[in-house]
Amino acid sequence: MRLRLKRREVLLLGLLAVTVVVVLWPQIRGSSGAPARLSRTRPAAPISPVPRIDLARLEEDHTEVEVGRRDLFTYGPLDPGEYEAPPAAPPPVPRMTPPPTVGPAGGGGTGRASLPPLNLKFIGSVGNAQGVKVAVLLTDNNEVLTGQPGEVVANRYRIERIGIESVDLEDVGTGQSRRIPLKGN
Repeated sequence: MRLRLKRREVLLLGLLAVTVVVVLWPQIRGSSGAPARLSRTRPAAPISPVPRIDLARLEEDHTEVEVGRRDLFTYGPLDPGEYEAPPAAPPPVPRMTPPPTVGPAGGGGTGRASLPPLNLKFIGSVGNAQGVKVAVLLTDNNEVLTGQPGEVVANRYRIERIGIESVDLEDVGTGQSRRIPLKGN
């Protein structure tokens, strides 16, 4: 069963609600922690003056500082007995890399020193009508490098000669040469 209110009763209930809010508003506002009187402020505490920095103190002698009682914010030389230097670390031992080993003279070896694996692939060359050839190389990170004979690529290899099916590279650090064949796919 639903109770139906008349229009006059609804208006009276609304008026009663507004009256309650108006009467109780100052109490609700005062209990929220806000000050009751906003216009009145507390007197400010007196501000202490900033001390004057006396630069003449820099020229004073500060030798009577006790060990362990030194003021870090005063100017003066460090007392030798006040600080003990940490022991010096031994110098690092230089690492020597072994020299490259020479491969066998027979059995397909070139007699050159063995080199670390090469991370470049020769994927082709481009030439123009004037006869200028450019080698196209690919690194393990799929970076494409290009260069002409005499140029250095990958900060390590100088291109010596560009052929149809291979390219000759010289390792700048060791002066050793390698021939890289053309790679398909």
